[in-house]
Amino acid sequence: MRAEIITIGTEILLGQTVDSNSAWLGQQLNECGVQVERITSISDRPEAIVAALEAVPAHIDWILLTGGLGPTKDDLTKKVLCDYLKDYLIFRPEVYAHIEALFAGMGRVPNALNRPQAELPASAEVIQNTVGTAQGMLWTRGKQRILSMPGVPYEMKRIMEDGILPRMREERNEILLHRYVVVQGIPESDLAMRMEDWESALKPPLSLAYLPSPGLVKLRISVAGPSKQEEVLVQAISEAAASLKQLLGNDAYAEELVPLEKVIGQMLIERGQTLSTAESCTGGGIASRLTSVSGSSAYFQGAIVAYANVVKQAQLSVNPADLLLYGAVSEQVVRQMATGVRKHLKTDWSIATSGIAGPTGGSAEKPIGTVWIAVSGPGYSWARCFQMGKDRSRVIEKSILASLNALRQGLATD
Repeated sequence: MRAEIITIGTEILLGQTVDSNSAWLGQQLNECGVQVERITSISDRPEAIVAALEAVPAHIDWILLTGGLGPTKDDLTKKVLCDYLKDYLIFRPEVYAHIEALFAGMGRVPNALNRPQAELPASAEVIQNTVGTAQGMLWTRGKQRILSMPGVPYEMKRIMEDGILPRMREERNEILLHRYVVVQGIPESDLAMRMEDWESALKPPLSLAYLPSPGLVKLRISVAGPSKQEEVLVQAISEAAASLKQLLGNDAYAEELVPLEKVIGQMLIERGQTLSTAESCTGGGIASRLTSVSGSSAYFQGAIVAYANVVKQAQLSVNPADLLLYGAVSEQVVRQMATGVRKHLKTDWSIATSGIAGPTGGSAEKPIGTVWIAVSGPGYSWARCFQMGKDRSRVIEKSILASLNALRQGLATD
């Protein structure tokens, strides 16, 4: 099956709202074996909606629209679709009862603007939105289906999960599978050189894609074919992923799209060990990443953000003479930061960072992007200097990932 996604909202084009809906839909459709051929973002104008629909190729099975179904006058999608599909609105008492119940749960009653949300196209199938007032609307036009959903992400997701994705899984006649191997700290070109022979040996229907981002490269192995050949395709892609993982060894930290902080958390839980961080240039970013994982309180004790040298001395027991002699961005200081926070917070492991994120503060000896990272653990001490580039946000992001990966590798040797 093939799909096209159309997101409606001038706020998306103005950059006031990030289109997270398309990213989520792409992931979910892919898992159902539905290939997304195009994603289009358009304004709320009726002519833009009609033009987008007219541009959809005839072979597309699903047209998924999000946005423009609210109660205000600028929400035009329902009327435009009715005109385009030569449909008309009818009042649906059961939908209005749902709206009333939803408002009652919030101690409110619907107003005059909410009643029209219970007016829905006569020939469309209503796909229930159990968490909002705007219902999904599904038209069937020959072999093509047009689904209109609200733009509010959690409402759109509920409509898809409850009413559409199960249907797609039942109807699919093709299978599209992916396996991921994720690598931190190796540039894409270096990785490609290392994998050259392996990649050359990869034959259709298997394929490989490089998905780089700051500090990470996601390697996606894909295979597609008839659903009746699922067992053969699963075996082929599983064998390819296993051979790639073996080639990359400990440089590959995951075989699925799972963040480093979750991998580390699981490793610490398995060992019954704890972690703390001492952060300068990352400003608490490592701690924030770690605590984004549910259950992280089982292993993460806390952090000391020692941005100023006086805090490094007072809270982390860094030697003032070393700060004067070597500077805050040095191996001597970052090792002491890691040791200091580990002792102060009484943890098994610790990470420390100190660097020059820029755009000011660099020198010929220590240019912008110079970052020292240290890891301390039971019988383990490691430190390394990195050059992370000149863009501040990228320096910080790459430093966070490099720190987490250094801890992962330290845990792996434990």
